[in-house]
Amino acid sequence: MKRLISYTVGLMFAGAGGATAWAGQASTQAWARNGWAADGGAAGATANYDGRGGQALTRTRTSTGRVNLARGLAVGFDRDGMDVSFSHAIAGRIGPAYAGTFNLSIGRDGRVTGSYGGAVAQGGRAKSAQAGGVTRSDRRGGSAQATASGQTLGGGNVRAQTRSYDRRPFQLRARRLVRVPRFWRR
Repeated sequence: MKRLISYTVGLMFAGAGGATAWAGQASTQAWARNGWAADGGAAGATANYDGRGGQALTRTRTSTGRVNLARGLAVGFDRDGMDVSFSHAIAGRIGPAYAGTFNLSIGRDGRVTGSYGGAVAQGGRAKSAQAGGVTRSDRRGGSAQATASGQTLGGGNVRAQTRSYDRRPFQLRARRLVRVPRFWRR
């Protein structure tokens, strides 16, 4: 009886997990801030990929000190297409804080969807910047989003910008038929 219950619960969780992953989706986020008062600042990154089967690679890397740096990368390929997301952020003890993101989806029909963006925070006593994005491909096509923002403390300014695009697959079409002379057909 105990074995039957374990088997049933396992099937329920497997079914629930399979039902939630209907498409390939890659997402990343990165942020960095310079030091407030005595602390040296901080940085962080996330990377995630969800998809149906296929292959995926996710990586994050952070370092703190005089320069705080964060990077996140998610790449995945499944039967619906390929998704790539990359975000990074940097903030030093002096100078501006910057964060950027790039996201790309290539569907199985060749449709390309992408987004990118960045934020720069400068001036003031303390600065932070963050950026992130998500890209998704499924049977109906793809989508991509990007976010970017920043903050300053004690004055300063922030500039942030994001863009997205969607390109249909390139198709060649014949304009006219060309007849091949008889002597070339041999």
